[in-house]
Amino acid sequence: MPGVRPLATALLAAILAAPAPALGQAVSVDALLERIAADPNPQPYTMTADFTADFTLRTATGTFLVKAAGTLTESRAPGGPRRRRAEVTRMDVPLLLRPFGASIRKIITDLIEAELRPAEVTPHMDVFIAEERPAGRYVLGGVRSDIVTQTMNRYGQQALVRDVAVRRQIARWLWTPPQRATIVRPGPGPYMLTATVDEAGLVHQVSLAYDWGQVGNRITFVTIGGRPFWLEVTSDSASEVSGIGRVDGTMLLRMSNHCLNCGSR
Repeated sequence: MPGVRPLATALLAAILAAPAPALGQAVSVDALLERIAADPNPQPYTMTADFTADFTLRTATGTFLVKAAGTLTESRAPGGPRRRRAEVTRMDVPLLLRPFGASIRKIITDLIEAELRPAEVTPHMDVFIAEERPAGRYVLGGVRSDIVTQTMNRYGQQALVRDVAVRRQIARWLWTPPQRATIVRPGPGPYMLTATVDEAGLVHQVSLAYDWGQVGNRITFVTIGGRPFWLEVTSDSASEVSGIGRVDGTMLLRMSNHCLNCGSR
């Protein structure tokens, strides 16, 4: 339709000309990203805990609740990364899903052992502070960098494509709910990030959006020996299970009996 492209270009130019929303944050987005990527306490340790899990699975044939319990070991060897190992010692599976018990057990252990690490995806995104919250917390938004570049090129902003501040303004606009449907992209990596972090860089909530859905965690922590450990985690997931098909799940994980450097349990 004649005139649509010039109007869209004018809209983008107006977005670039508008000042960024005023935030009173005491820390910059770059400082937060550095703190998320850093490990403030890299000394070796071993933490053990018990867990219970309520795992709600949504399939083409209905919604089911799986209950599980077990133990978690979180540790770091000298000079190594943090690792988690989960052992499911009890699992109550609805009758219709019992033939798929092994697959469900693996999904549960994978959700516990795997960690959504924003620092692994933020280098590929234009990230900004979307909101400042009480208690020194910040909501970060991010849009995949190639999508931001495509948008700028489409609307004649090639000259500003290396301007970090401008890129963050465009990412902020694309991240808003009215624009999110326009940035869905296929590929192995997420096209959008939303995360809540504190001033120390501890991630309390993260959501990664893919063309097939979203995955994410919402975490509350307990501090033991100066270290934060999981207390309760809500995880959203999506998996393909042989014989079932697509399975969307929400798992509520509760931890208890934390024990730091206690040896064998």
